[in-house]
Amino acid sequence: MNLNRAFALRLSGLLVEKKMSKYRLEKETGLTHSALRYIFNEVNTDVKFSTIVKVCTALDMTIVDFFNDELFDLDNLVVD
Repeated sequence: MNLNRAFALRLSGLLVEKKMSKYRLEKETGLTHSALRYIFNEVNTDVKFSTIVKVCTALDMTIVDFFNDELFDLDNLVVD
């Protein structure tokens, strides 16, 4: 899978785990509805670092914690 898909899957899982809606994530990150839609629909070719920081801050976790998941194991990722 590519990095964008892994990011979207990880984010979806964390929202469920933290019982947070996409709407609440939108409000807490300051990201637009369309920006989040592009992430979840894997339209983005690259997720900006500033977006990652905003998401991690809203989820009250470090970047290391966010990426500490088997989805991001190099064996699972494909370089486009």
